[in-house]
Amino acid sequence: MRTKFNPKIRTIHFGNHVVRQRHQRFLFILAVVVSVTLVYLVGARRATSAISTNVNTRPGVSRQKIILDWEAKKWNDVHSKTVFALDVRPLDVFYLSFRGLSAYYMGMDLPESEERTDLLDETVSSLRKAITIKGEMPKAQIEYVLGKAYFAKGDSYFDEAAKYLELSIAFGYIGADSWEYLALAYAGLGKKQQAVKSFDLALNLSRTDILLLSAAKAYLEFGQPIKAEALLLELLASGKDDLAKENGRFFLGDIYKSRGDLPKAEEQYSLILIKDPSSPEAHYRIGIIFQIMGDSIKARAEWRKAIALDPMHAASRQKLTEKL
Repeated sequence: MRTKFNPKIRTIHFGNHVVRQRHQRFLFILAVVVSVTLVYLVGARRATSAISTNVNTRPGVSRQKIILDWEAKKWNDVHSKTVFALDVRPLDVFYLSFRGLSAYYMGMDLPESEERTDLLDETVSSLRKAITIKGEMPKAQIEYVLGKAYFAKGDSYFDEAAKYLELSIAFGYIGADSWEYLALAYAGLGKKQQAVKSFDLALNLSRTDILLLSAAKAYLEFGQPIKAEALLLELLASGKDDLAKENGRFFLGDIYKSRGDLPKAEEQYSLILIKDPSSPEAHYRIGIIFQIMGDSIKARAEWRKAIALDPMHAASRQKLTEKL
């Protein structure tokens, strides 16, 4: 039997059976493609199953471990675990919430720095995402921390601080310092009525040295010196914070000076010097008292003492250039 080969159509003639090589090659390639696709799909399915299992079992992702770390106040551990978990589940409200909460407490443990700023930004970003997603996390508590985080970011964010603290209270959560932070935010915004109301409510819950001083300062600025004086006297009688008490005496001295009770004002400034002889500001204010009383010699002597303690005390330097 004779085989004929035609190079144009590459067909093999072998008896009465004809097979075209192009068709044969096509079938072969198709079979290879189908086989590779099936292998890929099976492998991908197995990989997906492995990832799913790994998410639920791998160390650092367990919710129970995160809660235990949280209760132990291990902020760094909570943060690292939630960051790890969010790589796989970026919209999980549980992990978002605890990432934001841990970032806040990590930041508040730091002094003013770029790292602290970054952590507060991370807090805001994570918690804002968390409150937009339905989940089991308590929204009011998250808004409470979010409001405090905005407050910590500075006075440019006091409006956001007040907004989220109000939302937290409206949803039924009132922390030990909710009203205090809200009062300070409103005071910073110059909203007198809201600030005074919030300070009143804060003082019903707590009487810390810092709160007494902050409330007294706000009452004084908003034209309520009698309420301010009462709080300052309470601070001086029972306070434990020396710096808060020193500032309280400055405010109290200013109240007496504004009333024209110069001996009482001088007494408060002098008591500051007994506790802290290196206070240039106390010498400066005593000098002002002597100036009002018409004793320019004693006034200048006090201002010179202030400059001796602090050569850069601008107010005292300015007074020494004036003709009394």
